[in-house]
Amino acid sequence: MDVDSLINGGLSFAAVLVLMAFSVPIGISMLVVGFVGFALISGFDPAMVVLGTTPFEAVSHYTLSVMPLFVLMGNLANSAKLSQDLYDAAYAIVGHLKGGLAMSTVGACAGFGMVCGSSIATAATMAQMAGPEMKRHGYSPALTAGSIAAGGTLGIIIPPSVILVVYAYLTEQAIQDLFLAALIPGAIAVVLYMIAIRIYLVFFPNAGTQGEKKPIAERLAAVWKVFPAISIFIIIMLGLYLGFFTATEAAAVGVVLVLCLIIIRGQFSWGMLKNALWSSAKTVGSLYLIVIGASVFNFLITVTQLPFTVVEFIDSLQLSPIGVIMVIVAIYLVLGSLMDSLAMLFLTIPVFFPVVTAAGIDPVWFGVFAVLVVEFGMISPPVGMNLFVIQGVLPDISLKQIWAGTIPFLAADVVRLGLLILFPSMCLYLVELAR
Repeated sequence: MDVDSLINGGLSFAAVLVLMAFSVPIGISMLVVGFVGFALISGFDPAMVVLGTTPFEAVSHYTLSVMPLFVLMGNLANSAKLSQDLYDAAYAIVGHLKGGLAMSTVGACAGFGMVCGSSIATAATMAQMAGPEMKRHGYSPALTAGSIAAGGTLGIIIPPSVILVVYAYLTEQAIQDLFLAALIPGAIAVVLYMIAIRIYLVFFPNAGTQGEKKPIAERLAAVWKVFPAISIFIIIMLGLYLGFFTATEAAAVGVVLVLCLIIIRGQFSWGMLKNALWSSAKTVGSLYLIVIGASVFNFLITVTQLPFTVVEFIDSLQLSPIGVIMVIVAIYLVLGSLMDSLAMLFLTIPVFFPVVTAAGIDPVWFGVFAVLVVEFGMISPPVGMNLFVIQGVLPDISLKQIWAGTIPFLAADVVRLGLLILFPSMCLYLVELAR
């Protein structure tokens, strides 16, 4: 094992974490550390060549061309108030159950994730809409915050998912396979979160209430109202797997369909389109900055030989594939308390991916697994990003209450991760079926 490689690689990661601790954006942190470290090891001139060529090569990658379109589709869907329709439909179906409003929030988050692809956007949208409703119906602050935070994470596992696109970019995997592999784990997440709500209410019966059972006609009307949104998702997924269009074309089709839906509903305005475009530009710009920073940082990681040293070290431990996964889970749980999900992905995948492939683990399965662990970090106290998003939207709920509310959903995530490890076909079955 190369000790110098471990020291240089370890110092590189430590330097990024230190800069992040001083509130330097993750993209800038990786860019600065990557450039300075590469210059110290390989020389200033080669570092300048990397700095001059890498940004263009990174953002012009074909896989990333899908990202701006999916982000725009989510912003347009948010402008069209599709989230409200999805929330009403979910409440019409399960609102009469004990804790039905919390379950409706989870269901609406899953539906909105089909046209959004962002965890933070899903959590923020649902907090604005579901938070006041749950408070009005007597739900405890903890259950309110927990159900919204956990539901928000569904935005990055249910396709289309921005973070799955990032993983595809980092590992050169097919976006179609990753999207298909995420469907069953995403559906299981919805079921487990609803079960977690029911179990929570067994121990804290006053934390939630039960709504009135709506007539069949009203239920059907509410479900029919979300049929266009569901149809857009179905068209995108079927088009991808039947070969009618590529992932980028699928995203473009999604944008056009959502825009057509807005026009048909009479909701279109130039101001709304301008706001959606501007919001998308800011989001994509921040993501691309991270992509550029990560690409420069990866040059440093490669020249330190850290990935190869880590592979050699883990090989020397003679761990089984499950043992390798357990080591990665432990590292992710530690990192989850220090940084956000996208930072974790960009920093760890270049190191972990060679380890995973050397252990014979399916890269598509690992992509879904990595996103699930990242989801775990999104709602893990004390620094889960969704927790701060919810407090920003619902300032009357304290962070302590939000942390308490996430506990049953974290337990559900542990169960889901266990199922995925024990039964990898849970996400690979549809992929194999489509091939």
